[in-house]
Amino acid sequence: MSTEWKTLRAELPEEVRDRLDAKRRERRLGKALAEVRKTMQATQQDVATRAGMTQNTVSKIENADDVLLSSVVRYMHSIGGGVELVLKTPDGKATRVDFDPEIYVKQSG
Repeated sequence: MSTEWKTLRAELPEEVRDRLDAKRRERRLGKALAEVRKTMQATQQDVATRAGMTQNTVSKIENADDVLLSSVVRYMHSIGGGVELVLKTPDGKATRVDFDPEIYVKQSG
């Protein structure tokens, strides 16, 4: 007998569902990195070789709950991409930090 995940999830206590949702949100960065890598037709080994890491490290980055920003930058540079971080304040202002070879900061808002 097969039970759908939605049915099983609905039977879990709210606290457990909240923790599962939080874990899923935490892993969004790794999943996004993996999607970009696949779009670029690169393997984990390709990224590892170009970024000077092991394939196991690349896998951990793609599945981690918390990833160092420096690892994300190395990862993205290894496939020819870049990283831009947006820092948002409660008053709606944003500061963009570009982590490409020539780092610069742009203010907006």
